[in-house]
Amino acid sequence: MKDDPHFGVGSGASALIHITAINVSESQPIAAGQPIEVAFDRLLLPSSVTRQSLVLSDLLGNFLSPGVIYDPVSRVVRIVPATPLQPGQSYKLNIIPANSPTDGNGLRAIDGATLDPGEHSAITFPVVAPSTDGGAEAAPEGGVDAGMGGGSEAGADAGVVNVAPPTVDFCASVLPIFVGRCNGSGCHGTALPAAGLRLDSPADIAATAVGRAAQGANTGPRAAPQPGGRLFGEDMPIVDPGAPGDSWLMYKLLLAVPRSPTVASDLYSVPWGQLPDDERATLASYVLGREMPFPLDPAGAPGTDPSTLTLDELDAVSFWIAEGAPVPPCFP
Repeated sequence: MKDDPHFGVGSGASALIHITAINVSESQPIAAGQPIEVAFDRLLLPSSVTRQSLVLSDLLGNFLSPGVIYDPVSRVVRIVPATPLQPGQSYKLNIIPANSPTDGNGLRAIDGATLDPGEHSAITFPVVAPSTDGGAEAAPEGGVDAGMGGGSEAGADAGVVNVAPPTVDFCASVLPIFVGRCNGSGCHGTALPAAGLRLDSPADIAATAVGRAAQGANTGPRAAPQPGGRLFGEDMPIVDPGAPGDSWLMYKLLLAVPRSPTVASDLYSVPWGQLPDDERATLASYVLGREMPFPLDPAGAPGTDPSTLTLDELDAVSFWIAEGAPVPPCFP
């Protein structure tokens, strides 16, 4: 595990992107079937988070084609191989930086900032077999890096973090957030909902949020083109099934300071913290309007409004989208 001095600091000291934590290294193996996770200090430009920017290969140079899911709540990229990596072999992850803010290839932040050239962006790591008790086979000499968090106790003892794929029950965990926080007068539970977005029933969520382009994406005086002419979130759906990093809803939610408790959940094997205030201010330059849900007291102190989501609730919405944003019927 890598711990970075920029973790939790945000972009005020430096606009460059920094890697704050990663769950693999030469001395930190991963169990076959588990995702590779990389945390960053900046909000990433969603269109730059691809398997061409986070390149996974074996040591013979054969490129793999993993799934890449970006969670803007934690600023963690989860890389999921299409088939499990082979125990007893080593692999390489190359994090490709953009050459400049106008480079269309490589990783960039929402404002075009590039990866710090000082970052170690080529990581070789071994793979071991998972054990039947939820841990893994013995790790190579060196074991787990100091500061490793998350995962099962057996995995941590073996120097390997096993992270069970998170699942979210839409009816129990997500729908109550939308119904309880977003349906105030004049918002998203009336016959004429704000921005045409209605969130008070599964059918309305499916019809007005999932796969529908956000009306507010890059419109108005504060929307400015990025270097190279691209706008952050151009034509971004409100909810893009399978892609929380490409879902406008997540960025509207992130405009608000999370309500207590603000301790990050244990759904990742890498540590992460809530969005720093300076990065939230950068986001507000690209996302028009007030935070969502609209605060009951617009003049209240940040993080205190009862309508504001907690980090756990933000996690729930993000993972629901990552799972494909299923909207089953919740009532008989």
